[in-house]
Amino acid sequence: MRAIDPRTGRLYRVVGPDRSFRSPPNVLRRAKLDNLAIVPASLLPHKAEWQALANTLPEGTTLIVLPRMPSAARAALERISGDLSSKGSRVATVEQDDRQLHGRAAP
Repeated sequence: MRAIDPRTGRLYRVVGPDRSFRSPPNVLRRAKLDNLAIVPASLLPHKAEWQALANTLPEGTTLIVLPRMPSAARAALERISGDLSSKGSRVATVEQDDRQLHGRAAP
């Protein structure tokens, strides 16, 4: 029997198997990651500066750089920061700053 879309009332059929996530390969499960940095796409040209800042943090810490102005991207990054913190991950949140764009981390 085919399923019926509750909004339109039309019949539809699922084509292909359901995709589900599997466990990562053993090599990835054993890998030790130093730090993770999540930055807005506009700061990707300044990757070296953010990577240097992330490398100064304790191992296993996630650095999240927030845009200065309120935006959907900032709200999403704040939500990610809260979710990671609530699951026990170490998170360092830094607001985008002109001083950091020139290679100097804010105090």
